[in-house]
Amino acid sequence: MSTVVDSQNVVNSLEEAPDRLRAEIGSYHFHQQPQQDAFGPTPISSVLSGFRGYRVGIKASYIQDLENNNQVLIPTKKSRIFISGDEQMFRDQDQWNDYIGNTISTAGSFLDHQFTLAMPEVDAGVLVKNFHHPTYEDFTKSFSSNQLLNWNLISYPFKDKDVIVSRIGDLKTSFDDPSYMAGVTNPVNDLMEQFENRILNYTGSVQEVSTKQRHVFDLHRNLNAQRGASYLVEKASFPFIFKKDLPNLLRSEGLNFLLSEYGKRKNLFQSIKNEIAFSNRQFRVQGEDEQTRVYDLISLMTSTGLARFSEKSDEIYLLPEEEITNREDSDRFVNSVNAVRFLSSFRNLASSKSRSYRDVINSNSSESFFLGYKIEKYLDNDATQPIQTYYTNDIVFHDTQMKYGRKYIYKTKALVAVLGSSYRYSKLFISQNETQMMDEGGNLAEQFPQGYADVVSEKFRAYVDVEVTPSFQVIEYQIDEEEAMFVDDSPNAPQVYFFNQPQKPYVEFFFSPMYEDRDGVDDSIRMEYFNGNYEIYRMDRPPSFMSEFEDAFLVSIDDQTTLAQSLLPDYSRENMNGYYADRITPNQKYYYAFKATTYHGTKSDFTVPFVVEMVRDSDEYKVMVSEYNIPVEKDYVFERSFKRIMKITPNIERLLFSEEESLANWRLDEGSMLTKNQTTKFKIRVTSKHTGKKMDINLNFFLDDKTNS
Repeated sequence: MSTVVDSQNVVNSLEEAPDRLRAEIGSYHFHQQPQQDAFGPTPISSVLSGFRGYRVGIKASYIQDLENNNQVLIPTKKSRIFISGDEQMFRDQDQWNDYIGNTISTAGSFLDHQFTLAMPEVDAGVLVKNFHHPTYEDFTKSFSSNQLLNWNLISYPFKDKDVIVSRIGDLKTSFDDPSYMAGVTNPVNDLMEQFENRILNYTGSVQEVSTKQRHVFDLHRNLNAQRGASYLVEKASFPFIFKKDLPNLLRSEGLNFLLSEYGKRKNLFQSIKNEIAFSNRQFRVQGEDEQTRVYDLISLMTSTGLARFSEKSDEIYLLPEEEITNREDSDRFVNSVNAVRFLSSFRNLASSKSRSYRDVINSNSSESFFLGYKIEKYLDNDATQPIQTYYTNDIVFHDTQMKYGRKYIYKTKALVAVLGSSYRYSKLFISQNETQMMDEGGNLAEQFPQGYADVVSEKFRAYVDVEVTPSFQVIEYQIDEEEAMFVDDSPNAPQVYFFNQPQKPYVEFFFSPMYEDRDGVDDSIRMEYFNGNYEIYRMDRPPSFMSEFEDAFLVSIDDQTTLAQSLLPDYSRENMNGYYADRITPNQKYYYAFKATTYHGTKSDFTVPFVVEMVRDSDEYKVMVSEYNIPVEKDYVFERSFKRIMKITPNIERLLFSEEESLANWRLDEGSMLTKNQTTKFKIRVTSKHTGKKMDINLNFFLDDKTNS
C-alpha cells in the first residue's frame, strides 16, 4: 500500500506548511531527501518518509467537537480549538498576537486528500493472432481505426435490445433481414468478408460508425463477474485481438454499490468525459510528484446531468440490461426518481465516511473507492488527442480495431474517488491581557465558550472555530502506458534446390517453405501468413558482408496454381513452392542469397550465401554450387612471455656524469628505478649475435621493496 497525498501537503519545515496551525498541533507528511555522505547517496530504500509536526510557539492545544451542520446538502463537521503559547517564546501580548496572526489564517480554505492506494501492477498486453484473414486484413489498411469491427460491440450480450449498438457493431444495411445479428444469425466471418460493401451500404452515415466509437463506455460487466464469462461472439472469431488484463480493484460496496444500484455510473463517467468540474492537481505518489486530473464528485453528482441522461454523438454505451431502457428522455421519470434516491444515499455515505478535524491534522487517511479505468488509445504517436477512449469497469480490455502495420499507444488510467477534506478557520479570538480576548475585527469577547476553562489560566491564549467540509474528488491517475502493433511474423528462410539442364546455360531454382519452430512462435500461425513468395538476390563479386545483398535484388517469385473443377469456374490458389531459371555466363562465379516474404510483405532473414558457377565442357553445362563463407577480418594480438632470466647490462657510458650534472638529480626512490627527474621509461637495444640485427624494447621498471634493498 502506498500513501498518496496532495503535493502541497508534503513539507519539511514549518515555513513550508500551508496551514501552520496544523503543523504545530498535528502533523504533515514529509519526505526526506537522500543525503550525500562519504559512502555516496543514501539508498532510496533507507530514505525515511512519514508524518511529523513542527511545534514551535504553541505549548498545548485542546479540540472540542461542536454540533455538525446538517442544514446543507453535504453535512459538515465543526470543532473549536483552544491553544496556549509557550511563555518563554513571547515577550508580550503584542508578539503573541503577531505570532497567532501568522499561524492561523481565516482568509481561505485548506485541502487534504491523503489516502492509501494499492498501486496496481499492470501486465503487458498481448496481441493474440488466431488466424490469417487476408481480405479483412487488407480492409484494415484502407479504413480508419474506429470504422473497423469492434469485438466489444459485436459480442455485447444485450445488443438485441440496443438498436444503436447493434446497428454500428454489426454494420447493418437496408438489405439485411430484421433479425440479422452478427455472431447469432450470421457468422462473424461473413461480416468480415462483406466489410467493404457493408460500410458503403450502411443504414446511417458512414461517419457515425467512426464518430460514435470515439468514446466507448463498457459498463455492462457485473461487479462479481468472473474471468472467462461467455459472450455472443468468442474472441477466437477474430483473426487478431489485443488483450490487456487489468487489476481487479473494484469492490461492490460503498460508492460503487450506489452507482450500480441506481444506474448512475454512466452519468459519472459521461461527466468525466465532458471534463465537468475538472482541475489539475499534483499528488505525491511513492516519493514523486505526479500531475493528475481531478474532478469534483459532489459537483458532478448534484448537477442536472444526474437526473437526465442522453447519449452524445461521439459516445456509445454498453450498459447493464436493466439500464438500456433508461437511455433517452423517454424514461425521464425513472431517471429522476433514481437520482433522488442516489443523492439521499450519497449524502449519508459522505457524512458517515468524512473525516473530522482531528482526523485531518493527525494525517489519517481518507476513504477511497476505485471506480474503473479510462484507457486512451493513440495512433502512431501521442502528440495529438486520442483517437478513442474506453471507460470500463471490466478486468480485461480487448481491442480489435487495429490497422495493419500501424503503432497504437494505450494509456491506462485508474479512476479513484477520494473522500478528502476542505476546512477553514473562523471566529479567531486572541488574548490581549489576563482577562480579555479580542477577535480579528477588534471586538472583545462578551462571553467565553465552553472549554475556555482549559486555557483561562494561561498567559498567552487563543481559540478558533474550524469547519470541515467533505471534498469528494475523482482522481484520474495514469498507471500504465504501452505500445502495440498488428503485424505478421517473419517467415522462416526458404529451402532452395539448385539444378540445371545439360543443354541450357541456366541455373534453375526450386523453392519450398522451411517448416520449423523458431523463437517460440507457433509455426502454424506463422505459415498462415506465408503465401509462397520468394526473393532472389545475386552479386557478381564476393560479398564482404551479408548486408551487401540488400542492394543486389534480382527478382521476386510468386507462383499460383490453377485448379479446375467441373461445376465451378477455374480459380487460382497460392502455391507454396516456387521456380525460377536464371541465365548466367559460363565459367564465371555468381553469389546468391534468398528470402521468403509473407502476404503483407514481411521478409525472412537471408539464407546462407551460395557461390554458383556454370561450367561448360564440349557438349554440356554443369552447375557447381557450394555455400560461401564470407571471410572474417581478424585482428590478432601476438603475445609471448619470457620463461628464462634475461640479463640486462647497462651501457657504461650512460652511467658517466658530466661536470655540469649534479648527483642530486639522481635518486633511488620507492616506486621507481634509478632515474633522472623521476623518469621511469627505459629503452633497451637488443643485438643478435648471429645476425647482427637490432631491436629496441621500451620498458618501465618499478622498485619492489620486498625483493630489493
